[in-house]
Amino acid sequence: MENLKENQAVAFDKSSYRKLLAPKFWPSWLSLGFLCLCAFIPRRVRDLIAICFSYLGALIPSRPRRLCYANLRTAFPNLSAHECRLLYRKSLAVGFTVLLSYAQPLVLPKFILKKGWRVFGLEHLQEAKKSGKATLFIAPHCYAIDRCGLYLSYAGFPMCTMMHSQRNKVYDWFLNTQRLTFGGAVYERGSGLRTIIRELRQCHSCFFLPDQDLGKENSLFVPFLGVPKATLSSLPGLARVGRAQVMQIFSTYNFKTATFDVHFSPIYPNYPSDNLYNDLKVMNDEIGRMIEKFPEQFMWFLRIFKTRPDNTYPNIYENLHYSVFKKGKSIDYAARRKPYVEDLKPKSDK
Repeated sequence: MENLKENQAVAFDKSSYRKLLAPKFWPSWLSLGFLCLCAFIPRRVRDLIAICFSYLGALIPSRPRRLCYANLRTAFPNLSAHECRLLYRKSLAVGFTVLLSYAQPLVLPKFILKKGWRVFGLEHLQEAKKSGKATLFIAPHCYAIDRCGLYLSYAGFPMCTMMHSQRNKVYDWFLNTQRLTFGGAVYERGSGLRTIIRELRQCHSCFFLPDQDLGKENSLFVPFLGVPKATLSSLPGLARVGRAQVMQIFSTYNFKTATFDVHFSPIYPNYPSDNLYNDLKVMNDEIGRMIEKFPEQFMWFLRIFKTRPDNTYPNIYENLHYSVFKKGKSIDYAARRKPYVEDLKPKSDK
């Protein structure tokens, strides 16, 4: 009980909005009010608006566009320039749709939210629930990650997650309040892994976002979409210490059905093993398989290949200038896919 109280003391408090009512926060509250109004737009109309915005957004020579192109050319070297542009526009359409519907869990009744989900691999989720153990859900950075993540709490999983605070305190309150629509707990990343371990041991399941690039420290270079990527090495150890099972949740938005589709993988068998490198490769392979199936759903504007194994690998993010007239440095994006031999040696998690 003391551990539980200690966790609750550092968890996000929805009543914290009372500290954010000063006039300097009013513009942020007005923007959130606009999102609440957008929540009532019919789904098909909303999708049409998002698609129109995507055509306009794809024409802007922005930094996110250059980031997306760099990632796509690296992860999918066989894509033509036209195919990269098309995939970027589709990705924007998904992003705009999710943005326009972001406030729905805050203002719409639960029975309407329920109609907006389609679940694939429900039998895997039911198996995880019957086991009686906590589950670590591997959740790649897809646009619909928050909306589909809500399904877990809705389905009866006691959930917690660890997030990085936003610079804008009002938006931070809004995002975390959304994540608690059906209960659970949200912790700041600075509260430490011990907080999550205590939650897992109390059979509270948790989100784990594994595709961030946080540098070489606590990472191994493991192939991700064929690219040596600095991969967080903490998942297998967290699962072992927290006595949790591991499975993947992949979140998508489906324009054909106007629904948020939640895809669950089977529970990872014999996970974690005594081989850290192989455990991380299993995770990256499963994520990569789903990204290849739904490439437009992934947040390609993130610097997922930021850290290089060594200086022989090109920095694919050198051409991030805004001007269409400025000639960028010629980059061999495919060279970033060169195997990294040193980390191919098995490493045990001890």
